[in-house]
Order: sequence, then structure tokens, then C-alpha cells
Amino acid sequence: MSLRIALSHVYAWPEVHRGGERYMHELGGALAELGHQVRILTTAPQPARDQVRGVEVQYLRRRHLLPSRLGAQSDEVAFGAQALARLAVAPLDVWHAMGTSDAAAAALTSRVRSVRSAYTDLGFPYRASRERRPDRRLHELVVRHLDHYICFSKAAGDHLAEGYGRSAEVVPGGVDVDRFGPADRRHGSPALLFAADASEPRKNLPLLFEAVALLRRDHPDLEVWVAGRGDQSGLLAAAPPAAKEAAVLLGDVAPEDMIDLYGRAWVTVLPSEAEAFGLVFVESLACGTPIVGLDRGGPAEIIRAGIGAAAQPTASSVADACAAALDLAARPGIVADCRAAARDWDWKTAIVPRLLELYHQPRRT
Repeated sequence: MSLRIALSHVYAWPEVHRGGERYMHELGGALAELGHQVRILTTAPQPARDQVRGVEVQYLRRRHLLPSRLGAQSDEVAFGAQALARLAVAPLDVWHAMGTSDAAAAALTSRVRSVRSAYTDLGFPYRASRERRPDRRLHELVVRHLDHYICFSKAAGDHLAEGYGRSAEVVPGGVDVDRFGPADRRHGSPALLFAADASEPRKNLPLLFEAVALLRRDHPDLEVWVAGRGDQSGLLAAAPPAAKEAAVLLGDVAPEDMIDLYGRAWVTVLPSEAEAFGLVFVESLACGTPIVGLDRGGPAEIIRAGIGAAAQPTASSVADACAAALDLAARPGIVADCRAAARDWDWKTAIVPRLLELYHQPRRT
């Protein structure tokens, strides 16, 4: 049965280049491909309409509510009110929100209408952190009344259970395995790919540069490709000389162009802290390329023997994990092994069916 589904988030791609914003559009496209009626509601500096991955996107003018009181959440809270005004009376079966304020609006709507409400928390619902936010009461409303509180990983869901006494429904992000595929060949010399915002401290690009300097002792022709937004050159200026010799700064790269980079790289490395999921890992696997991340959070639930290596947050440990993954990249059959693993996160065959099962479950009382 076709469902009428609204997806909402205050920010959207391409204005904001994060995995969470891509998640909304990728999910919408996958739902639409399977025959569901999907619309996306978001904001932008100026109102507009567009089609992204075959889904209608309405961009409301971004507004701010009580900025002196709500601070960084003022636009999110304003969007919650905007979304409530438009979707509370819309013909819908499911309202799936990606932010706290629009999730609260979805929860309120589901209390008075037969609309199922869902919220994907894009990070960690850590109570101590949430209690410091001005929208903490909205989050408490979400926890109490929302039909489905979804986390990307068990690690994230554990915070919800420990802090709020509610069990999360764990459904990770996904990848279109048919669209993300291997390149004709890998780069001629060993190449590590870092795909994230360089300026975000928790992504740990300086740590990777330190690890690269160690790796160059045994792999003098090793390169590290840095793709994404942020001050790449500024961070590289403070890196060890060996890392400077290895670095190839690519700047911001469009998602479709990332497919070729994933496929040509030998290993995708993201040594980030506090990562609830790690979209780059499953995209890399779909392109046949092994992965390296830290041994904690969401990445620890993706990385496994035979397709990657996990590290502790030290330069020597990241270097050792990268060396092990470089060996994997040279192994016959590694492309097929990585792509087989990626199917656990394929949108159409693995992730969307789990979400549809949630959408059809009885509503929370």
C-alpha cells in the first residue's frame, strides 16, 4: 500500500553539506522509487520549490524565534511552528522528522490525527547535553509522545535508554548500492580518502595527518585525498612535513563525483569522534573500498574484519589500521566482499523495508 509521507528538517542539502541532510534526500528518493508519495519540507534563506532525487522539496523562508532566548536553536524552533502550520492539516499517513522541533510538531499532530509520527535523531540523545539546550522541553515532549524514536546505531540508542528510559528503534542510514559502484581501477599508488568537513574538530583530520606521516615511512608514495568543506589548507599548514607531501586537497566534492573517488581510493578513513553512524563508510563499501574508523560509536557497528580496520584515537593506532586496510585493498576479491557487506545498508532492500515496518506498526498510546 502506498503511503503519503512527509519528511522534514530545518536544513537541507546542498546548503548544508552533512550526512544528516543527505540522509533526508536519499531516504525520500528511495521511498519514492518504491511507489510512496513523498514530500520534503525544509527551509532556506529564500522560499523556493525544487525536485531532489524525484521528490518535491518545499523550502520555506528561514525564520528565527526568540533568538536572544533560544540562541542557535531559534531557527529550528521557528521551523517547528512553520511545519506544524503546514503539515498538521495536510493529507498524510506518516510525518518523519529529522529535528527536535519538527519532531515535537509531528508528535502533537499524531495525538489528534491518525498520522504516525517518527523522528530520526541524527546524533546522540545524550541527556546531559540535551539538558543544556534551550529546546530541552520539546525533546522531552518527543520522548514521551512520539510514535517512533529512531537512532542510527545501538551506541546512540543506548543514550536514549540510559538518559530517558525509552528504547530506541535502531535503523541506520543507507546507501544505494546500485548507484554507488566500483571504479574501473584503483589509483596507481596507495591513496587514503578523507571525506568530511575539515573544519569540524571531531572529524579529526589533524590526527589523520599525523598517521599519514607515520605511514609514509613504509609507503613513501602514499597519498591522502581530502574531500569536503572546511579549511583544508589551514589544517595542512600545521601538519608534519611528510603529511604535507602526501596531501591532495580536493575541496568540496559533489556526491555524484564522490562515487569515483571512493572507487579509486584504496581506503576510506574517517577517524571521527562522537559519530552516530558514518555515511561515508557504507558509501565506500558500496564502491568496493575498505574502511578505517575509530573503535567506538556508530562506526564500530559498521567496521568488521575483512572489509576494514578499527583504531583507537592515536596516530600510531590509526596508522596501523590504515596499513591493515591497505593490505586488504590489494587482496583479490576485496571489491566483491565490500559490496556484499554494503548490502546490509542498501536503501531499497534493507533500510526502507525496516522503516516501512515501523510506519505500519500500531501508534504509541
